[in-house]
Amino acid sequence: MIVGAVDLDFLDIDVDLDLDVDVDADISALQIGFVPLKWLNIGSVPTMLWGSIFVLLAWLVSRLWNSPLPHPSFTWSTDPLAIVRDFGVAAMLTKVITQPLRGRFDLVEPNKAEDLVGQTCIVTTSEVTETFGEAELATEGAPLRLSVRNDKGDISKGDTVLITYFRSEGNVYVVERM
Repeated sequence: MIVGAVDLDFLDIDVDLDLDVDVDADISALQIGFVPLKWLNIGSVPTMLWGSIFVLLAWLVSRLWNSPLPHPSFTWSTDPLAIVRDFGVAAMLTKVITQPLRGRFDLVEPNKAEDLVGQTCIVTTSEVTETFGEAELATEGAPLRLSVRNDKGDISKGDTVLITYFRSEGNVYVVERM
């Protein structure tokens, strides 16, 4: 599945539930239950990748550890313990294999508003006022077009301005002439 050789569209199920549940619990108490999952790197690497590695290792452990002879019937006294053992070993091996992948799949938001304060940009509109203005900020990729504002009104097209503040209520940057 991870390589794309098998398509599992039949597993796409849409379930629409409207549940209104009020829970008065300390969030830290709920997080204790997720510690083993976090320790096994579930959530730190993509679930499909983790699951694919786990299933492959569980199959491999069961084939190598157990008898390769055909098993005629299910034995309640030994077979469930062998399954739990194989899954436990596979989970530990999956943790070891996925440990170097932790953090590699975390989303990094580029160009956060707080990081842009203090940078310079060039005005692209005819002027920058209290209610109007745009500027372009050069980045490693395409330039960012920002909505900018200024109280003084002495900024015109082509001027280089310094970003001094970010106003989240209007999603605009306050600039001043350099």
